[in-house]
Amino acid sequence: MKLKSILLALSVAATASVYAQSEVSTGGQKYVLLEEGTGCWCGYCPDGSQRIQQTIEPSYPRMIPIAFHNGDPMALSPDDFNNTYIGSGGPGWPGATVDRTVFTHDYGSSGIKTMVGHNRGFWNTDVGVQYALAPKFDVRMISTYDTATRVVKVKVTAKVLAAPGAGPWRINAYIVEDSISSDSVGYEQDNYMTSSPSTSWYYGYPSPISPGSRYAHMGVVRKILAAGGSMWGDTAAFAASPAIGDSISRNYTYTIPATSFSKYVRVVGVIQKYGATKEDRAVQNTIMARVRLMQKVYPSSSSVASNVKVIEEMELFPNPAKNVLTVRGMLEHPAEVNLTVFDALGRQVFNQSYPAGGSLFAENVGLDQMSNGIYFMNITSDGATVTKQFIVNR
Repeated sequence: MKLKSILLALSVAATASVYAQSEVSTGGQKYVLLEEGTGCWCGYCPDGSQRIQQTIEPSYPRMIPIAFHNGDPMALSPDDFNNTYIGSGGPGWPGATVDRTVFTHDYGSSGIKTMVGHNRGFWNTDVGVQYALAPKFDVRMISTYDTATRVVKVKVTAKVLAAPGAGPWRINAYIVEDSISSDSVGYEQDNYMTSSPSTSWYYGYPSPISPGSRYAHMGVVRKILAAGGSMWGDTAAFAASPAIGDSISRNYTYTIPATSFSKYVRVVGVIQKYGATKEDRAVQNTIMARVRLMQKVYPSSSSVASNVKVIEEMELFPNPAKNVLTVRGMLEHPAEVNLTVFDALGRQVFNQSYPAGGSLFAENVGLDQMSNGIYFMNITSDGATVTKQFIVNR
């Protein structure tokens, strides 16, 4: 679940620290929040991670996956998410909610179930349903990070795009950490794919996975920033049925512990409903930003120069690719993006422009017309261009 996010950084250097401001927005687009329930002791959970990276992310690049751990050192206390949606009465681990929306699925011998949380066999379908929806809210986050004090300040704003009906509505923000190695005591990841199926990335590895460096825990929710650490968020002072154009904000402050690497920390902002039951508490829209990119100091005040720095970190994956290449990263600000691909002989084989949308640019490029070989992609936005190399290998 390697979600690359590049942020607008307007920064000033100080003697002891670097301050920067970044802004990200959904920009009228729907982003989907997949909240996974997992744990180091869960031997099937590596398969859940593989499905997210191998299947769901390439198909739905505006999907934002995060993970609530259970029964290990990364678990929150209390473990409200797993207790509410994944544990007793839920699908079990790994399980996940998709925008905390109710779905109905046929579980075969277990019958047809209508639930918020489902097992990994249904995640791809559920994400697809939510991905196609028109959003009723935009989410915008303005963030700052002080490298000396390690303090992150976040302002999350929700704005009504289409009449959402009766609330109440709530705002929340999560601190999420990536790339936590499973090679430390208590973090070892169990693995039930030791002998089957052969298509598993972890086929043939022992349980726990060894060496631990072969497995990284991604998207781990380290802190819920709403008052009291509540997964239900903070009250958004909208009217009972807010009108189009209404907006509300909440401010949060968090100090990143010295045990965490700031470059692996993300902030996720959410607007959600808070109905009377857990089935009526769906996430409406969400956006994310990377802390490490809040602290960038650009050598030039030129908007083009800073934009080059931003789009330099656009991610192309998988690389090598077979049939589809995903291009994803945050823009300095929502703007049109042009992708042009050349083969090793300099011949143009692809050219496509995409209209301005949210801060997260996320598109798939079909490779059916490209044979095996090395290719070069020019990514152009707002007057800046960078070139990325990728390989097609079927």
